Amino acid sequence: MKKLGLQSSISYKESEVLNKKGLAFVTLETLLGETTTLRGCIGYVEAVAPLKEIVKNAAIAAAFSDPRFPPLMKDEINNIIIEVTVLTKPEEVVVDDRKELPKVIKVGRDGLIVEKGILYSGLLLPQVPMEYCWDEETFLAETCLKAGLSPDCWLDKNVRIKRFEGIIFREKYPNSDEILMIKPSDVKCKPFDFSE
Repeated sequence: MKKLGLQSSISYKESEVLNKKGLAFVTLETLLGETTTLRGCIGYVEAVAPLKEIVKNAAIAAAFSDPRFPPLMKDEINNIIIEVTVLTKPEEVVVDDRKELPKVIKVGRDGLIVEKGILYSGLLLPQVPMEYCWDEETFLAETCLKAGLSPDCWLDKNVRIKRFEGIIFREKYPNSDEILMIKPSDVKCKPFDFSE
């Protein structure tokens, strides 16, 4: 939280919000020239603690406990951009016909959780489909894959689909005092070079 510049400039009203139970994810990205690459992302979709504790714990976990990456090293910190996504409570999406799901999901607004039983669960934040230029059906399929299921799992009535919204707070650059507040719908599609 100190790196985000939140400790010295929090007003009373803001501290009330930070002391309420909340949901958040912390994403760490390594800045390499003009591009960034994921370095860690961990969060909480249950309001089990005050938001400031959730963010602190998620940041530590993203840096040192994301199983996809080795623990963050001290010499990396000056190239790390911290992003915090504060979430709304996830709500189950209920439709009569599962083929209608893409029509009720909105890319740029919704984040998704796919669950099947207690063994399969996957979550993608609202900004992810914007970054990858996905449509709603691709977003559903990619969330299924994140859960370890087939890409068409969202058609299965035994699979629960939940959606949530979020707001992003992101460092402008590593160690920046300037924090950007971004709506997921404002996230730009990352260009990909497939020629390599």
